[in-house]
Order: sequence, then C-alpha cells, then structure tokens
Amino acid sequence: MREDEQETMADAVAAADEPLPAQIGPYRILGLLGEGAMGRVYRAQESQPPREVALKVMHALGRSALTRFRREVELLAQLEHPGIARLYAASDAAGEGAAPPWLALEYVRGRDLIAHAQQQALPLDARLQLLIEICRAVHYAHGRGVIHRDLKPGNILVDAAGQPKVLDFGIARLADGLSREVTQLGQVLGTVPYMSPEQLSGNSAQVDARSDVYALGCIAYELIAGRLPHPQLSTSTLFEAIDIVRHQRPQALGRLAPAARGDLETVVMKALAQEPERRYSSAAEFAADLQRVREHRPVDARPPTLGYLAARFVRRHRLASAAAALAVFALIAASVVSLRLAWSEAAARREAEVRATEAGAVTSFLERMLVSADPDRSQGGDLTVRSVLDAAQAELGQAGLAPLAAARVNLTLATTLLKLGEAARAEALFAQALASLDAGAPQPLRDALQVGQARALYVQQKYAAADALLLPLLQRTAPAAEAAIRIDARLAQAEGLLAQGKSEPAEALLRPLLRDARRELGDSHALSLAVSQNLGSGLRLAGRYDEAIELARATLAVHLATIGPEHPQTLKVRGLLGALYELKNDDAAAGAEFREVIAVRTRVLGAAHPETLNARQALASFLVRRGESEQGVALIRDVLEARRLRGEDTTPNNLLARNVLAYALEDQGRLAEAEAELRRVVAAQSRDGGPANAEAIGPRNNLAMLLLKQKRAGDALVEFDALDAWMRANLPAGHPYFAVFASNRGECLVQLGRWDEARRVLEGAHRDLAAKFGGGHERTRTAATRLATVLRHFGDADGAAALIAAGSP
Repeated sequence: MREDEQETMADAVAAADEPLPAQIGPYRILGLLGEGAMGRVYRAQESQPPREVALKVMHALGRSALTRFRREVELLAQLEHPGIARLYAASDAAGEGAAPPWLALEYVRGRDLIAHAQQQALPLDARLQLLIEICRAVHYAHGRGVIHRDLKPGNILVDAAGQPKVLDFGIARLADGLSREVTQLGQVLGTVPYMSPEQLSGNSAQVDARSDVYALGCIAYELIAGRLPHPQLSTSTLFEAIDIVRHQRPQALGRLAPAARGDLETVVMKALAQEPERRYSSAAEFAADLQRVREHRPVDARPPTLGYLAARFVRRHRLASAAAALAVFALIAASVVSLRLAWSEAAARREAEVRATEAGAVTSFLERMLVSADPDRSQGGDLTVRSVLDAAQAELGQAGLAPLAAARVNLTLATTLLKLGEAARAEALFAQALASLDAGAPQPLRDALQVGQARALYVQQKYAAADALLLPLLQRTAPAAEAAIRIDARLAQAEGLLAQGKSEPAEALLRPLLRDARRELGDSHALSLAVSQNLGSGLRLAGRYDEAIELARATLAVHLATIGPEHPQTLKVRGLLGALYELKNDDAAAGAEFREVIAVRTRVLGAAHPETLNARQALASFLVRRGESEQGVALIRDVLEARRLRGEDTTPNNLLARNVLAYALEDQGRLAEAEAELRRVVAAQSRDGGPANAEAIGPRNNLAMLLLKQKRAGDALVEFDALDAWMRANLPAGHPYFAVFASNRGECLVQLGRWDEARRVLEGAHRDLAAKFGGGHERTRTAATRLATVLRHFGDADGAAALIAAGSP
C-alpha cells in the first residue's frame, strides 16, 4: 500500500507462479505492492474517477477470515479522516460468484513512520507533532467505536506533504464488543512488540482504546529512542513475550534519548504502563500531554507513586509474601510515605510562600510600571520601550522588592536593554543583581545573570573580563537539568569570538556545541537554532558562503516548521540568508529575503517599529550596493525621518543608516553631501567615545576612501591613522578588519608616493587576507591588484603578473 514497497515488487512477483492479472473488477493492475498469508495488495488504476488505488485482494478464505474481511470493510466505511487511509470501494465474494473479495483503498505515496523520520532526520519537535496527529486519528476511530489492535510503524505511512496515515484495520474490532465472533477468546492477533499485556494474554474482552494507547506508547518510544521498549520481543515466543511484558520494565526513555528527560519521558512511560487503568484513558489525552510537552506547559501525567510501587512489589511476590511480612512492609511503607509527605508538604509550603511573596512584589511592581506607561501620565508623549525601561529601572531602587524578586526583574530589564544596544547599562544591572544574591539563591538564576553579564561585556569589547566570568560556569560539571544554561554559556563564548573576528576558534566551538544542543535539547530548541545561526555567521565571516547558505537554509526550514514565519528568530535567519545571497551575487534571492522580512515586520509590528526600520535599512543598503541608489536614498531617508521622530537620531544603528545614505550620495556623484554625512557620523561616534562595536567603524573608513576619491590623500591618511589607532585599542590582534583596512591604507600611501611604506603595508595585508579568506576572495584580489601596482613601480613586472594570476578565479 505504500510507494517504498514497490522496491520489493520484483521479488514478490518472482515468488508467484502466475503472472499478474491484467484486471480485477473495475481496476487495471499496475504492479504488486505486497503479499501475505491472507492475500495480495496491488497498485491499480481506477478509470472513473481516474486515480491510483491500493487494491487488497484476498485469497480463498475460511468463514472466520471472510467475516474478519467483511468487518474491515464495515469499519473502514465509517472512517473519514485525513489521518486514516480511506476506503473507496469493496466487493464481497459471496455476492459475485467466483470473483475474489477485494477492497480499494487510498494509495499512500510515502514511507513508514520510522523510515520517514530517519530519512528526513526529523528533529524531536517534528516527531512529536507526527505522534500527536497519529494519536488524534486513532482517537477519531475510537470515537466511532473502532479499536485498531495492530498499530505499529509499518501500518502508519507519511505522505509527501508530511501527513501521517493509519492503515490496515484488518483485525480491528468494535469497542462495544459486538464482533466477538470474529476474535475468539484466547486468540492473539496483532504484532507482538507493540501489543499490550492484555492483548498478549488473549483476553479480547479487556482490549479497549487503552490497548491502542499502549501501542502508541511503543511507537512513540521507538520514534524518539530509536529502539523498542522491549527489543527482545521481536524474536521471542508468545509465552516469553507475556513474561517479559509482565515482569520487565522498559529502560527509562531519557537514558536512551537525553532530550526526552523530564516530562516527555513521564508522558511516554505512562502510555506504556502495564495496567490499563494507569495509562491514558484515550489517545486524545496522550496527544494533549504531548502537545503540552511541545509547549513547555505542565503535563497531566505523573510518575508512579511509592504506594503504587509497593503494590506492584506485593503483586509480583504474592506467594513469597507472608501475611506478617506484608503487614510490616505496609507499615514501613506507610511511615515512609507519611514522613515523605510531611517533609514534601513543609518544603513545598516554604517554597510556595517564598514564591507567593516574590510574585506579589513583582506583580505590584509591574502594576506601577504599567501605570507609569499610561499615555495620560506621559502627557501625550510617544512612549518607547527605552523610556519605559528607564522608568522601571528608576522605580526598582525604591520598590522594596526582596533580593530574589529584584534579581529576577533586573534579569529581564538587563536582557531587554542588551537587545536595545545598551550594553553598559545592561552590564551594570546584571552585576547589581548578582551582587545582591546570597549563597542560597537558585543556581539557574545566578548562571543566567552571569551569562547575560558576559554577553554585555563582549559587546563592549571587554573580552578578557567576559571570558573570566564564564570560565567557572564552563568548568563546572553540571547535571543534565542545566544543559540549557551550559549550552547558552558556550554560545555566549562563541559569540564573543565572532565579535573579535576569530571565525576559526568560533567554528571549532560551535560545531560540537550544535551537536550537543541538538542531542540534549532537540533540533527545534531555541538554543539549538541560535547555535546554528551563529555558526552560519561564522562561516560568512570566514568567507565560506556556500556552506553558510546551506546551514542557514536548514535552520530556516526548522524555524518555519516550529515557530512559524513571523517569529523574530525566523526573520533574523532570513536576514542572514539575504546577506549571504548578496555576497554570492544572487541579487534576486537576496532582494526576495530582504523584502519578505520587511513585509512580515510591517504586518506584525507596523511600519514605524524599530525592527521594521532595521529591515528597511538593510534593504536600502542592498539597493545602494547594487547600484539602485535613487531607490536606496528614498528608502533610507524615510528610515532616518522615522527614527528622528522617535528621538533615535544618534543611536548607533541610525548612524550606520547615515553611512548608507553617504554611500548612495557618493554613488550619485554628490561627493560634498556624502562627505558631510560621513563627518556627522564620525563626529557623533567620537562624542560617544568611539564606535559602539567593530561593525560600526565602517563610516570612518568610508570617509577616508571618499577623500581618496577626491585626490585628498593627506586628509584620508589622517582618517586611516585614527581608524588604525581605534582598532589597536579595541580589537584583538588578527582581527580581519586590520587586513581589510590596511589594504585601503596602502592605496592611500600609493597616492602619496610613499612607495616603500605602501609595499610593506600591502604585502602584509595581502598575506593576511589570503590566509583569512583565500586567494580568490574579492578583498584578497583587490589587495593583490594594489600590490601589483607597487611591484611594477619597482620594476618587478613578472612578480606583479604572477600575483594577479594567482588570484584569478
């Protein structure tokens, strides 16, 4: 019934003595999909309506088998659901003479559940989504009184659109028990590794929806862990299987799949409970808890209690347990339970009281903040996130919050300030919150504050201080519960390396970190995606654009499937892709990504939102670089005016927008206007103590190059010298910008006729650029061209030619 079974068609045909029939009923036979003891399944063509079907044709059947076949037809006729393969038509042999009985089913083009997950390398979240859809389809059948009784990965196919389809209701029964004549007492039907204990025992009267829930639990376990709960059942006899299922507990799911530790393990193990009453009462309840796991909400499942384990112990050893021993055990168990409950209750009460106090204080604080943000109180002024944060920080000092509550509020405020580019203020808040914590403060809170402070230090180029702050956390052997904070700390360290232009050590850190994050947190976890995005940025910095694009595309696919097209992280990846496409000279693809980001930002946030303005600035910069300066200028002027109205005229990002405007004006030949814009930017940066980060030093370089264009090499050298001094004070040795701007400085020295100095500078720049980006990179070739000019000046024409040839594509 599935497309992948076509590969076995030749073997199946070879095994049969007779050739394939040309026609069965109204169906033209196209091939053999499979063959079993009860019949064959053909791929067939129906003429009206024109469609391919899976035609299930039965061999000569005994009365009970024929009854079971008719029951399958009766059951399937009731089921119209996108997750269940549809029945199109059927033929009863009793009414058609010698013609064999058949039924025509929906032909599902796809692979079975496990093969699909492996082939597509599905992340954990995508696997859970498939399980949820399967559970809902099975619940739909249960709601119509149909129990499947043979659920297994081989009976679940996933089509090209990713829709799972449940197949083969050949041994299903009605939940009301009206089909007892089909399955006799003690008769075992199903596939042993996926059968519930009550199904293995042959007691069909006990088989209900919870038996299918058990099979769904087996499927979930195998899909997540890569193996069955009881692998030995695949080769065991029926009696061995009954003994295994009754007396052996499956290995905890989290031990095989660390990402499943916690709620997911609890949920799957509940579905696999030996006793039906301890499982989910319906497949819908199982699906609901799986959805809560995906959404990080509390689940309804609970792990087995001590009382339950004690009862199981007595049941397993009832013959060896004398009445007196049982009484002693019960007394001990009751005492342990009572003490444990008392301790737990006291601890929970204390924790609840602390949390309630914190929550009350934080709620009161937030109420005051919301009141302060009331437009009536702001006298009609335009409230911004930054102004509300300013008010919140001022209020926090007088709020009288307990240290823990204040630390949590500070964590939120500082994280938001850091995202707004206020690194120094964020660092101070992180440090203040850390200093306020005593020795008994929760370690996860302390760790989160440390990682946040380190990020703020990295942004300010305080690399050594940031590394020192992260070192104790990175060296600590943390339990699995702290996997997220450990991964986040290593991610912050990698971000610091990227900020320094150290793409190689950053990549060496990010590659194993990506494997760890996917293994411990899942492919779709926010941190896994952040690691992937930063690795893409590192590859971009290293000039490995093809690899970066491949990774960014894969990351974007996960984003789209899990958090959707409108999530900020999805849009960040799109922005990265746009920049990468532009570097590969794929202007159509780059423009499409930039414009998609603007469209979503505008629809979700509005045209004047800072993120929308950032996206429009990126597009304007792209348009200017590709020579569409008029459109670029119009767009960037709109951005500048919108930011002016928001009071953000001198923010670092807006200064870079003015740099884009200057570039466009230069492209239009309006050199005086371009120079005026660049000097305004450089002056504003100088008043603030210099560029905010390495990416903000471009305007001074652009000013120097503009002066060179006007044959004002002396003025240009003043700017290049200032640029070099800033880099030496703020960037680590080996940062790629040293080589990039040294190449430009070498060009300036050539114009000044300082040939010896120009040769020395350009030789170093070319060597470093070739080592960093490779000989064929545009920046390396530019440096080679400049150096070749110097070599020709010194009479070395052959050396100049060799240099140019070495960099030719």
